[in-house]
Amino acid sequence: MDHHTLNEFRHGLYGCFERTADALFDLSDARLPETTPRSLVELSLSPLFQRQWPSLYEALEDGRIDRSKLRQLLARFAPATA
Repeated sequence: MDHHTLNEFRHGLYGCFERTADALFDLSDARLPETTPRSLVELSLSPLFQRQWPSLYEALEDGRIDRSKLRQLLARFAPATA
């Protein structure tokens, strides 16, 4: 995936988050390089999670994701099948 496509995907992903978007987006960034995170606290310690750890729990509790928009985004950027 080239840089432009990645930026376009990230912009679209952020647009799927309706509430607590910044914290949810940071959480998605923190999750990407972790193959098997053992806890939310571990994710909150990632240098990619730029907030304090309580905001992670708040984001998961209060955050809202537009599922339809997310499905469309994932379908749009899904790798083509051979």
